[in-house]
Amino acid sequence: MDAVLHLAETLLASPWLYVLVIALTAFDGLLPVVPAETVVLTAAAYAMTGGPDALPLLLAAWTGALAGDVAAHHVGRGAGPLARWARRRRWVGTMLGWAEKELMARGGMLIVSARFVPGGRTATTVASGVIGYPRRRFVLFAALAAALWSLYYVGIGMLGGLAFRDQPLLGVALGIGMALAVGGTIEAVRAVRRRRREAVTRPRPAGRVSSPAPVRGA
Repeated sequence: MDAVLHLAETLLASPWLYVLVIALTAFDGLLPVVPAETVVLTAAAYAMTGGPDALPLLLAAWTGALAGDVAAHHVGRGAGPLARWARRRRWVGTMLGWAEKELMARGGMLIVSARFVPGGRTATTVASGVIGYPRRRFVLFAALAAALWSLYYVGIGMLGGLAFRDQPLLGVALGIGMALAVGGTIEAVRAVRRRRREAVTRPRPAGRVSSPAPVRGA
């Protein structure tokens, strides 16, 4: 365990860490299978024990997140046959359909909130390109979303590192747990609000017309 901690501390003290954070967060914007959030949380937790500097880490996370979202947007703009193929896949097609519908209704608010949902984030950014969402407006909202995302994960990681200065791995675990709890709560609220909107907009079945009861003769 001491050897693992020493290796982690060596990497986290290297300036190449910021390059790694930029690369991972950018790639995570295209394919949400890279543990970018975990890496940012870990680095932020170690920042409280003399590891990387918090400000460069924050800037690296913001740069990578914005670059990944813009890249995904341009992938959507040039998707063409790939987008049509994706629509035929059940899970991907459902996500793209949901993202396009929400983008037409709420636009920037969705781009900001979807950044905190890995699968929904990629579907939203790609869908914004597929439907031709204005590029400048997208970059503006994507920059805001990346800034909030970076502050969120760096802040939570630093809180975990502050709580466990002598055991940074416990700080990382605490940060991941807090991020999962907050993210799960946000997604649950979004799901409840979506179901309520669907219930309001769902057409009601026509009421049955009741015929008057026959009048019995005296």
